[in-house]
Amino acid sequence: MKRLLTTILAGVSLAAAATASADHAIGRDDLQPAAEPQVFNVDQHNHAMKKAVRQARRTVGAFIQALQHPAAGQSDFEVKKPFRQGDVVEHMWLSDVWFSGNRFHGYVDNMPRKVKGLKMGDRVSVNPTEISDWAFVQNGQLVGGYTIRVLYAELSPEGRQQLEKEARFHIASQH
Repeated sequence: MKRLLTTILAGVSLAAAATASADHAIGRDDLQPAAEPQVFNVDQHNHAMKKAVRQARRTVGAFIQALQHPAAGQSDFEVKKPFRQGDVVEHMWLSDVWFSGNRFHGYVDNMPRKVKGLKMGDRVSVNPTEISDWAFVQNGQLVGGYTIRVLYAELSPEGRQQLEKEARFHIASQH
């Protein structure tokens, strides 16, 4: 999420067991602005991550509705875009998102590690059917953030406690 999560998920390491893998980056963190974004190497065939991406795409209409007509207490709207260069795929969050022309537009909110010619702050767009996640905060609760939840589930109890302490939102179970 926009400047909310960087190193607070430190300690989670989902190393790729297969040769094909994708990086999922978590957005910058206000608490440590000079810190490098936390990047997780996730096996492209990871069932939980694939399920999270499918769920985000299936429910993106609810995100669009909230983005276009935010209720009181809703903020920090973001989408995660997979950037591809050849066989390299790097998933990064887009901040300050708006929806226009049937596409999301926003600014890269992570430091690219593998994708060349892209930098944090670049304005980009993505089709809703191509996103790998969406998220926003509603009254202190994370809404969406399906890939974040997969990573959160991998945290130790201490890691989850640290996340809850440092984040400006709570991660409750999704129904």
